[in-house]
Amino acid sequence: MGQASCQEIIDVHCHCFTGLRQAEIVKQGLEVLRKSGLSHMAVMGLVNTQLDEQRIWELIPDYVESLGDPLFNEAADLMELTRQNGEVLFPMVDTRYLFGNVPSLLNGYIKQGFRGIKGIYLADNGNDLGVGNVPDTFGISLKQYQQREWEIFAFAEANDLPVLYHMDARRYGDVMRAMLDDFPRLRVDFAHFGIGRSAFRKILDRYPNVYTDIASMLPYIKSDPVSYVDFISHYSDRVCFGSDAFLYQFETVLDYVHLVRELKLPEDIADKVFSENPRRFLGQALEKTQN
Repeated sequence: MGQASCQEIIDVHCHCFTGLRQAEIVKQGLEVLRKSGLSHMAVMGLVNTQLDEQRIWELIPDYVESLGDPLFNEAADLMELTRQNGEVLFPMVDTRYLFGNVPSLLNGYIKQGFRGIKGIYLADNGNDLGVGNVPDTFGISLKQYQQREWEIFAFAEANDLPVLYHMDARRYGDVMRAMLDDFPRLRVDFAHFGIGRSAFRKILDRYPNVYTDIASMLPYIKSDPVSYVDFISHYSDRVCFGSDAFLYQFETVLDYVHLVRELKLPEDIADKVFSENPRRFLGQALEKTQN
């Protein structure tokens, strides 16, 4: 069954990589997206207070073309872009470079206006992104790194904040389960179908507060639509719309909108993917942006 153009769309997975010089591009892009039904876009903004221009790229994929701050300290610009565009943008702080007192730092970012948290599990060089790892980049032990991540999860759970987390269920399934066992009230979106659907199914079946998204999955879904429709239909209460677009790439968001519509999902499932599941995942933090 097809979807109406007035259907609400919430993109839970975008990235900033943009500065104030692109403010007009962002504004125009959001106007186009609103006409396609977009009501909110969760945007991940990096923060960096420690690393220089040489080391900062150790945790950034080569394909990223950033138009913003060269040291990826995006907080101020993202907050201003959010202010300029009303309630559409939903800023989430990307914690891969977080260094110091975690609760204090996160509390400061929330006071600035961030509404959620983004993380990537980069414990070693075997990660699926092909980037470096946090322990080596910051000169800390694996234990210290995991302690930092646990403090991030604890803060999110205590403050009812959504967490979008990039983690490979095939490689780090045990760590994923340990996290979810320790924080049973944590609302987390393990992006990209957990990197591996077979391994991730076990997580979805066991933990009701876990979500996922279709970000970066367009070529895979197009190559095997029947299999992915089956997966989305089976976990219809967990799959969220996401594009992995950079804030200046509104065309990418449209590509993902068209992708979902081309799948011809039943209308109730399409509504869940586009709007209902994203709203439940983002939770009360989304409501605050509307007040």
